Amino acid sequence: MSFVVSNAVLARSDFSRNDIPVSKGAAFLVSSCREVVDIYDQNGEETLLAPLRTSLAESVRAGYCLGVVVQYQSADNACLYSKRNTLEMAEAIAHSNLTEAQLEEIGVPIILERAYCGL
Repeated sequence: MSFVVSNAVLARSDFSRNDIPVSKGAAFLVSSCREVVDIYDQNGEETLLAPLRTSLAESVRAGYCLGVVVQYQSADNACLYSKRNTLEMAEAIAHSNLTEAQLEEIGVPIILERAYCGL
């Protein structure tokens, strides 16, 4: 019983209803993919201290990025150029140098296409 109570307390303290801001989806995707880059190294392996220094909220944000990327990849998107794997896409999204306004202007579908095709 104490495990259930502690999980409920942890969930309440780590998350709020605004953790995934729908109106700022593109900027949230970029910040979520930055969590992925922080957790995984270039070989797709967890970094040495990732399990110790990654919070529950950071893990959920990283999972959001990975979920969006995997869903995009499975949607049979046509790409004339190179097709990047999941980690490569997350890195490309994370390293976006666009401002928040620019991100929202182009939107998530274009960000995903650019990351997938290497544009």
